[in-house]
Amino acid sequence: MRAAPGLDRSAVPALQACAGLAAAMGVGRFVYTPLLPLMEEQAHVSSSATAFVATANYLGYFLGAAALIARPGWSRSRTAFRGSLAVLVASEAVMIAAVSVPLWSAARLVAGVASAFVFVYSANALASRPFPGLGYAGVGVGIAVSGLAVTLLQNVIGWQPLWLVAAALGGAFAVGAWGLAPGAPPGSAEPPGGGDEPVRIERPTPSPRNTWLLAGGYFLEGLGYIILGTFLVAAVSADGQEWTGPASWVLVGAAAAPSTALWAAARRRFRTETLLAAALTLQVVSALLPALVGGTAAAAVAAVLFGGTFMGIAMLAMTAGVEMGVPRAAAVLTAGYAVGQILGPLVVTPLLAGGYDSAFLTAAGVLAVGAVLVAGIRRR
Repeated sequence: MRAAPGLDRSAVPALQACAGLAAAMGVGRFVYTPLLPLMEEQAHVSSSATAFVATANYLGYFLGAAALIARPGWSRSRTAFRGSLAVLVASEAVMIAAVSVPLWSAARLVAGVASAFVFVYSANALASRPFPGLGYAGVGVGIAVSGLAVTLLQNVIGWQPLWLVAAALGGAFAVGAWGLAPGAPPGSAEPPGGGDEPVRIERPTPSPRNTWLLAGGYFLEGLGYIILGTFLVAAVSADGQEWTGPASWVLVGAAAAPSTALWAAARRRFRTETLLAAALTLQVVSALLPALVGGTAAAAVAAVLFGGTFMGIAMLAMTAGVEMGVPRAAAVLTAGYAVGQILGPLVVTPLLAGGYDSAFLTAAGVLAVGAVLVAGIRRR
């Protein structure tokens, strides 16, 4: 991706990371959410089966992050990055091969591994370059585009062709991300002018207490947010008209796309951990609204609050990890987050027989504890 006329050349890596995160996260991971109710209805599978498939994806995400902790060099390998983008697109196409929970689970497991590689590679690339908010906006862009595609096409084609549409969208974003260069190695950063030679910078000594508070809070974010991320569309679809579920997911993406830039701008006035606690608190509200209020309006507000916080939380957590000097912050925090994602659907699956309210209340409680942990971080 080359700079357009009038575009600051230093913004190009952020645009490439934006495309990569749109492919890996916005489409590769999260297109399953608006497709989930269609797959349940048209393929005649249960909510517990689709929750199991979702958990396979989260397990893959954890395995990918764990591999990057063990082999940190892979997190800056352009070959691994490009291979992961290709694997993601292939895994989306495989979903149409058969109505088979084992096949779907295997495909989503592989997609989870690949998306972790792309996320950590992109996070490392953004950590040493300007405009990180622009890069992280890719997740919201991918969610909005794929959600809009499902909303517009769900009454025209079935769930299987929609997976092919998702593969095509993921492939288009992958092309835009293909040229993203790896981030600077640990202990260095690119000069502000975008020069070729990285410069050494001082890294703070991490506080074990603060590290555990950050890791604990981010783990609970993974556990709580994934309940909303997995079941929000299905819950809204069950309570409203057919189009309202996918439309709520478009709102999530539309709110997520600018949110990272807004949270990044807020860092000029507030400490990173303060903003992180505030974002978690807003996400608590997004979990409570569909459970306690209900209705289309509450669902719309919940979607905007959820979209406006979940990628901001990811960016702020990665930033806080770097600021605090946590070794291999992106991979370590992503691994804990992924463990939370694995547990989330498993924890609430027994509650789904009576609807989604209990699941969302559980998510709200978990997220509230995460906000308290992050609020306890104390740095000079």
